[in-house]
Amino acid sequence: MPKILVVDDNEQLSSMLKDVLESWGYTALKATEGRSCLEIARQEQPDIILLDIMLPGLSGYEVCSELKRDGRTHSIAVIMMTALEDLESRIHGYKVGADNFLVKPINYNEVKAIIQKLLKEKLYEDTLEESCNVAKAFQRFGQLLLGQPTNINAPNMVYCNKLLESLNWDWAMAQKARIAVMFPSPAELAKRTNLTVEQVISLTDGLYMGHWLQPVLRFLNAPVDNNEAFRPELERQNCLKAAELALIVNRYTSLLKEKQDRELTFSILKRESTVNHYNREVLKQLEEILRAEQILENIK
Repeated sequence: MPKILVVDDNEQLSSMLKDVLESWGYTALKATEGRSCLEIARQEQPDIILLDIMLPGLSGYEVCSELKRDGRTHSIAVIMMTALEDLESRIHGYKVGADNFLVKPINYNEVKAIIQKLLKEKLYEDTLEESCNVAKAFQRFGQLLLGQPTNINAPNMVYCNKLLESLNWDWAMAQKARIAVMFPSPAELAKRTNLTVEQVISLTDGLYMGHWLQPVLRFLNAPVDNNEAFRPELERQNCLKAAELALIVNRYTSLLKEKQDRELTFSILKRESTVNHYNREVLKQLEEILRAEQILENIK
């Protein structure tokens, strides 16, 4: 049963909200000020916090900021409640990590809709987190089959994570990119078995993530200058950017292993981009990362 924490120093409002939430089938908790909210959040791990901005002691902004900084509570969705309708208050709330806003007096239909939306997003993120662990298991099995050591610090994952840190994509797209990069190459696995590439890809049939991962793997295993036919399906599955990042990272690290020269490797990649239609945003960020690495090496 989803758990929701109501934080408001107005006892009448918080009790009313608690009763309404419980009538909808949720477990409802209450806090009247910021510090008790933080303690309850750490102990009870609610799915959502309804947080008033105007609180005694710590303000709602300060509480939200602390919740999002703390590794124990950063994934809890925060809905900020305010009597202020000005844009500046909302912008400040989003800056400290608020997931949504409610303006007092509260409309319960709106509350219900926002809660349902956030719970649906949380379920998706929890499932995707498990998908990442499944992909890691596939990666380890694949590397063992190929006679390679399992290494989470392999160059392709290092550059994947560096790119995602600078690109500021949403969490779900970033996870898809990581999974696409860490997944073992179906073409390499097919060489070591009696399976075809498509049969290797079909091993993901029973996975929740299979609906988007399979078109990504087909895209990555197609000839790099002949993969345009896969892009419409990647768009439909909302994973085109993740696939494009994986394509660039895999190609760059493969070339780097061969050439042993960052500058030469990137120049080849850049020349290829005119034909292979590499994602310009990802390519630009990779260039900046490589430039920063070169500067650091020169300083040393």
